[in-house]
Amino acid sequence: MMIENNKNYSFTGKFINYAKIGKYVKEKNAYKDIKSSFVEIDCKSKNDVKSLENAINYWEDDKFGMNALYAVKEAQEDGSYYSYHKVYTLTSQNDNFELLNSDKILGVIHVSPMGNNKLYVDHIQTNPKYLYSMKPEYAGIGTAMIESIKKLCNMITLFPAKEKSVKDFYYKNGFQEYGHGTNCFVWIKDIFERL
Repeated sequence: MMIENNKNYSFTGKFINYAKIGKYVKEKNAYKDIKSSFVEIDCKSKNDVKSLENAINYWEDDKFGMNALYAVKEAQEDGSYYSYHKVYTLTSQNDNFELLNSDKILGVIHVSPMGNNKLYVDHIQTNPKYLYSMKPEYAGIGTAMIESIKKLCNMITLFPAKEKSVKDFYYKNGFQEYGHGTNCFVWIKDIFERL
């Protein structure tokens, strides 16, 4: 059973960029490119945290969204281990960002700094209803979040789940395993992209 939460909260987070995803068009039995919004959650804003919490609490079969939410809640505490971590969401909402609609949050990504313009991806989670559906309403959510994070740094490191489909996702998005069998995946910005 699908339950809509229909909650809007005053949002103080920061718009980062628009990202392309696919939206299923039933009449054409195909996906049409649309824009989504990549926004940073303000960990100090109770409303931002509540928006994220309200979305993730309704995600059935969530694996990592709650971990990202935990990091946000911990980052509210000054001096916390998570104080420098960042959590971003991808939303189908493209305007009126002062009121973040929890129902439109499509995915969440939690990153931590590694210094020198490098990031570590702690957790990434697409709303599971779009992962485990034969023809989900939206496609390309994870790729849109990864592409958005790539714009913020020169290097990304992560240790993905060991399922073949997960590793294939990262290979498709330009990551390489750093040392065979290590499960350490790295993406490095092409030097020519920076020129």
